[in-house]
Amino acid sequence: MKSEYQNHYGQSEDESTSMNEEFERFELLSAYLDGEVTTEERYQVQEWLDTDPKLKQTYLKLLRLQQGIPQIPTPTPSISADQLSARVFQQIKRENRMLRLWIWGGMVTASAGFVVFLNLFMGTHHIFQPSNQSASLEIESEPLMIALNQPVFDIPMEQ
Repeated sequence: MKSEYQNHYGQSEDESTSMNEEFERFELLSAYLDGEVTTEERYQVQEWLDTDPKLKQTYLKLLRLQQGIPQIPTPTPSISADQLSARVFQQIKRENRMLRLWIWGGMVTASAGFVVFLNLFMGTHHIFQPSNQSASLEIESEPLMIALNQPVFDIPMEQ
């Protein structure tokens, strides 16, 4: 009797188990190629290779891939590592400068907007204009007198 259970990939339990087994076989085959298996695992893989043509085909493809990788030419860099790192740090400095400019510009804009808000909506325009009470200072009727010939305190003379 087949199970009605399906995983989130829409596979039945049997299909999911089969895929897990295939994945485990592939992992073991890859480890076999890299020489990272125990003696028991090596015998197991050799038995699979003798009895499973599909696995043997996968093995041969992996073997060709493994042998071909060292023959792939590596590109020579057009600039040295020092030049590359210098360029990277220059770019970082440039981006940091731009970020600081945006931050300062935003702060100045926000401050100006805040001042405009206070002036327009909070009635702070009275702060900059003198009120009627402080504008009406009592003016004395006596004129200001300056003592030129007889100062209030002695002024020292230089010699």
